[in-house]
Amino acid sequence: MNGPVVVTGGAGSVGRLLVQRCLAHGHRVRVFDLPGCDFSGLEGQAGVEICRGDITDAAAVRQAVRGAGAVVHLAALLPPASERDRARTFAINVQGTAHVVEAMAAAARDAVLVFSSSVSTYGDTTAATPPIRVTHPQAALDVYAESKIAAERLVRQAPRPALILRIAGIAVPALQEPPEEWPFTAEQRLEMVHRDDVVTALYHALVTPQAWGLTLNIAGGPSWQLTGRQYVADLYALLGVPLELARFRDPSRPGWVDWYDTEASQRLLRYQDHPYPAYLEALRAEVARLLAE
Repeated sequence: MNGPVVVTGGAGSVGRLLVQRCLAHGHRVRVFDLPGCDFSGLEGQAGVEICRGDITDAAAVRQAVRGAGAVVHLAALLPPASERDRARTFAINVQGTAHVVEAMAAAARDAVLVFSSSVSTYGDTTAATPPIRVTHPQAALDVYAESKIAAERLVRQAPRPALILRIAGIAVPALQEPPEEWPFTAEQRLEMVHRDDVVTALYHALVTPQAWGLTLNIAGGPSWQLTGRQYVADLYALLGVPLELARFRDPSRPGWVDWYDTEASQRLLRYQDHPYPAYLEALRAEVARLLAE
């Protein structure tokens, strides 16, 4: 591709890994993120250009996108912060996306746009027959999902056919503090996706023209298709915590998680490299390492 790969939100966890993946394959990368972000490890790296700015600033976005060969739009306000201020969430997630689309139309018409959306846009699918397909109606349960639905509409107006990736909950291969309440019921269908597999999907999306113009679910695959209870039980067992201490959502108000149809996304993007048992083994090794210190 001509021009650098622009990664909005490139200083974040997924963005940083995507930058390194692009560099490893010989691409130049322009990282666009807020001035207050930590750019350590990126700044000064060969092949990386840092572009500080706010996604809500149309001029800054236009400067970041100018001459791009491709744009991966990751910048967004995520839950729980997204639920505190609807106007701010829409300014970042929706108007910010509009700025990306407009900037590409003006200054990078030949670039492909890969947009990071969310399976949360399907809403409560507990009454549906799994797996949930991309044709399933979207019905937001929260402000974040509502903003992503609106942003998807804008992405479809991009100058070239864009690729929309509806990404499942991301499993980070590190120990994290359990939430006070898990965002799903005990018996709810749950399918997450390993963070590194998300990075692979994003990178392959850039270099797979057959996928451009499509909307695809990105999730872990059959080995990750669990129930909420099973997932939490596995994590708590690693930590030596009784499952009885887990607090799930009430069955009368299920979350947005489910099992997803990833046949097309896996066939095109070849990203499901970290099955659920391997994820658990990595966490088990991390626990052992911490105990040995």
